[in-house]
Amino acid sequence: MEIKSPLVSIVVPTYKPRYFEAALQSALLQTYQNIEILISDDCPTQDIQDILSRYLPYSPKPVRVIRNKPGLGGLMNYTQCVTEARGQFVKFLNDDDILMPTCVERMIGVFLQYPSVSLVTSRRLLIDGAGRTLPDIQATRCPFPGDRLVNGRDLISYLADYPMNFIGEPSTVMFRREHLVDVKPNVCCLQGETIRAINDLAMYVNVLTHGDFAYLVEPLSCFRQHEEQRQQQSDILELWKKAVVLFARQIKAMGLYRGEGNDIVRASPMGQVQWKSFDLQKVMGTRPVAGEKVQFSVEGWVKKRTVQEYQQPLVAERLAAAPVVRLGVYVLGAGKSTEALQRTLASLAVAPGNLRCEITVFGESPCSAQMPANVRYVLPAQQTVDTLNECIQSAALDWVILVENGVEFTPGGLHMLAVELSGGLPCDAVYADELARGDNGVLGALFRPDFNLDLTLSLPSATARHWLFRTEALQALGGFDASYSDAYEFDFIVRLLEERGPGIIGHLDEPLLIGEAGMLVTVNDEVAILERHLQRRGYPGGKVLAELPGRYRLVYGHDEKPMVSIIVPTKDQLPMLLRCVTSLLEKTRYPNFEVLIVDNDSETPEAREWLDGVDKMKSDKVRVLRYPHPFNYSAVNNMAAREARGEYLVLLNNDTAILREDWLDALMNHGQRPEVGIVGAKLLYPNGKIQHAGVILGLRGPADHPFIGREGDDAGYMQRMQVDQNLSAVTAACLLIRKSVYDQVGGLDESFKVSYNDVDLCLKVREAGYLIVWTPHSVVMHVGNVSQNLVDPAKAEAKRQRFMAEQDAMYEKWLPQIARDPAYNPNLSLGGNGFEIETDANLTWRPLSWRPLPIVLAHMADVTGCGQYRVIQPFNAAKEAGLIDGTLLGRLLNVPELERYSPDAIVLQRQVTDVQLEIIARTKKFSRAFKVFELDDYLPNLPLKSVHRAKMPKDIIKSLRRGLSLVDRFVVSTEPLAEAFAGMHGDIRVVRNTLNPGWWHGLSSERRVSSKPRVGWAGGSSHTGDLEMIADVVRELANEVEWVFFGMCPERLRPYVHEFHPGIDIEQYPAALARLNLDLAIAPVEQNLFNECKSNLRLLEYGACGFPVVCSDLVCYQGDLPVTRVRNRFKDWVDAIRMHLADLDATAKMGDELRAAVCRDWMLEGENLEQWRNAWLP
Repeated sequence: MEIKSPLVSIVVPTYKPRYFEAALQSALLQTYQNIEILISDDCPTQDIQDILSRYLPYSPKPVRVIRNKPGLGGLMNYTQCVTEARGQFVKFLNDDDILMPTCVERMIGVFLQYPSVSLVTSRRLLIDGAGRTLPDIQATRCPFPGDRLVNGRDLISYLADYPMNFIGEPSTVMFRREHLVDVKPNVCCLQGETIRAINDLAMYVNVLTHGDFAYLVEPLSCFRQHEEQRQQQSDILELWKKAVVLFARQIKAMGLYRGEGNDIVRASPMGQVQWKSFDLQKVMGTRPVAGEKVQFSVEGWVKKRTVQEYQQPLVAERLAAAPVVRLGVYVLGAGKSTEALQRTLASLAVAPGNLRCEITVFGESPCSAQMPANVRYVLPAQQTVDTLNECIQSAALDWVILVENGVEFTPGGLHMLAVELSGGLPCDAVYADELARGDNGVLGALFRPDFNLDLTLSLPSATARHWLFRTEALQALGGFDASYSDAYEFDFIVRLLEERGPGIIGHLDEPLLIGEAGMLVTVNDEVAILERHLQRRGYPGGKVLAELPGRYRLVYGHDEKPMVSIIVPTKDQLPMLLRCVTSLLEKTRYPNFEVLIVDNDSETPEAREWLDGVDKMKSDKVRVLRYPHPFNYSAVNNMAAREARGEYLVLLNNDTAILREDWLDALMNHGQRPEVGIVGAKLLYPNGKIQHAGVILGLRGPADHPFIGREGDDAGYMQRMQVDQNLSAVTAACLLIRKSVYDQVGGLDESFKVSYNDVDLCLKVREAGYLIVWTPHSVVMHVGNVSQNLVDPAKAEAKRQRFMAEQDAMYEKWLPQIARDPAYNPNLSLGGNGFEIETDANLTWRPLSWRPLPIVLAHMADVTGCGQYRVIQPFNAAKEAGLIDGTLLGRLLNVPELERYSPDAIVLQRQVTDVQLEIIARTKKFSRAFKVFELDDYLPNLPLKSVHRAKMPKDIIKSLRRGLSLVDRFVVSTEPLAEAFAGMHGDIRVVRNTLNPGWWHGLSSERRVSSKPRVGWAGGSSHTGDLEMIADVVRELANEVEWVFFGMCPERLRPYVHEFHPGIDIEQYPAALARLNLDLAIAPVEQNLFNECKSNLRLLEYGACGFPVVCSDLVCYQGDLPVTRVRNRFKDWVDAIRMHLADLDATAKMGDELRAAVCRDWMLEGENLEQWRNAWLP
């Protein structure tokens, strides 16, 4: 729960004194009272301290000062500010910027009102060195017409393509400290990779992973432009070009990139909390970074869907044991040009061996081409439906498919088809997903739902093409009907459905082929087929309307008009209720209905007076029922349902209004069909944008609305917002249900007091065998979320807890259905706005669908250090060796995503933040997978001088205990580390670090390439204490050797170092290390528990390069590797190094021996690799 006046830390990372006094004054003048000011001073002179000395004695607010000697540098200074801040919220203030007096007060108000917000910013003014206002530039223009909330994850994805910082510099933002304090090694890194030049945006991405973004249009800060800024230096452009590439790559690796529709973000005016689509790119006028946009490509996505080398033997074994499937492919419309035909034939040539394709081309045989044995031609004069039937009847085929000339089959689709058909698919017809090439050559994806009766009948052009038909079924029903020459495939689908029902229709959720994007046109034969279908189903008055080309509306023509009871729960809010009831009575054409107003203990005098007046009228048309109990949406409606006189019920929110008089007729058009249980409407916000176009299970949680904020007449994905269709759930804001069905399933579950009761009802109805229909032809206005808009912020935490509990209850009851909505598609993401492609193909491409290997989902903590050695490389090696299947992922999956992927084991490396642990707690509750926690270091005892020490949670022991309580096994890198954690878990396994032979075998290094022996060290930024321990050694030997440092070098050692090489990408590290050409390598480590628990990885890396080694004689480096171990004393280190320098031949021999030992015993292969598999699996 947010306290009323939480502590805010204004943190000032200083370096330049020129404008600091003005910045400090603006912090001291803030109107918000509960503030601390933290100065983290990097200034190399005394100037900042002199200014502070004049203010500290008289400061009205507490001021803390940290003097950094030596200076930390920009990024680490920002990081220290966040770490040392004591406030719940952090407000940056750079030493040359200014805050308006009400800045903190306005921003903290947003946080208190909107608990979902993680980052608040405002418009900022540009000023010059003298404080004069400058004109806006593109980045400082206000993008919104008023204060706005923006979906945090949408904004992250947007920034990957459009990294212009309209959010503002650090001085413009405020955030929750807990959302940044655990980011390592600095607050401007993404998954361990430091982002430079646009480091502000990287910081904001880390914050926005936890919540939403708020923008205030009032200028609350001033950003000063002057010649001393880093942005004004000449190298910044080149740095920026490199940074935007890395920035976008890391966002994609984190699973935060949406791909399509990335120009659009969900936004909402403050005070409404109604997500609406907002074209941010159009408003800002930004363009994708030239040549660097992380352009999601369907072509690139589909190219990844191939069977990998390690999978091929398993696939071959599977298919060899299955009978051969004879597939007849009929290529229609082939002209004289052979280019398109050759594409089709070439794509079929890669079909798996058990899928025997017999190809019939309706076109002239090319004279010059060699005719494959499995291809025959039918002359143009004979190209009739009757000829097609004759060809099929005369061939010995199991299945047939009709395609147009030029269609290309995908390798992944053919593979999955072969696997499914070889398993004896119990279907008479199967359809697959498709890709369509537009006029511009760009591929689009048609990811179809499982068989959807109403969608198929309403939109045959998108749903009834390229089906596979079992030959037996096709012939049993008389083949294709020549009287419907323009729609004979659709005609057969409808006849098959009428004769054998929907249970014999299967769906392959993999793109099988690539065709041309079709045109939406009304086809007379399709209309005739649908009219015949209505007659056969017993609707003699039925008719088919084609109000939009190719999109059909089936009107069933029911004769009866049964009574409908419209239930409207309400409490107070009289103007809204009046609008609802008045529009109901004035604009409902359907004649036979009653309105039941359910008063949930209204308190306002006007509402009570009006309700009493209606009650006294004793009208049969409008009745008032009383529910004088605490709010429970389910109980309110259940009570009213018991009192209802109607044969049908409509659940209707009081914040709705009727727009069209046929709204109830459109609902009853489907509701009176015996197979239909529930019908939902199309709901629009007052501004005409989409509020409800159905509910998708698993979307952003148990279930949510897609298309929110789209234009009311938007077609939606595959035109699905324009046609009737079957869904798994619709909202109870406007829902029609037959009363007998409502009673049959027990009405609304009263344990769902507020959320998900409608989704639960729909799932119960569907489970009882009824269809759920959503129709766009019943249009109602819905304000939406009124009660949520008026929530007291003090109750926000209780509301969150209730909401989480109802989510958990849904998962417990319906998780398998939630994760696999038949109205959706596994290739579509469960995040974002809905109906967006899941861009990470590894989550959806499952060529070993029969699961011959254990499936491991491995979450690495980073992609550079221990994430590489202890997750990424072991995982990839085990996968390539055929020991496991699965995928690597930089983000944790939510409950529906995890159930959808369904791993056998989950590896969780160094997941210690509160947010991560919250997700893992739900993983434990709802996933059957074996869960493994992975750790490489003793985090509770980081060395005092480690740069990572300040980044760890203060209560790291508590975090680790909680994390370990949620998993089945704890894997560590050394025996001492296991001993240090003894008692924290009952199953601790040790798997030692080894080297990837692909990186470390066969490295080339030279010796004695300089006039002095080359002695060196390599490592990361966490080793400051280790290197400072040997500072005197380095100085002592500076004239005897060439010191070479790689990765980092403390400032005090720089004068004695001959060469310093900064860090590089880890993929290049092994070769770069070997190129140092060291005659001797050193590995000093301080004496402490953290280092004693470390692995010998540094010795292994040196050894793979053939470097002889002198190292500290600590537990971590003890063992049988041929290295020289010394105690951490100056004399011992100097003597050992000089001993090696005195006999470089013997020293080189030790390097060769070390290389041999490492290559023999310490490579990631054989038993070493199997240890990883055994550790990750039960």
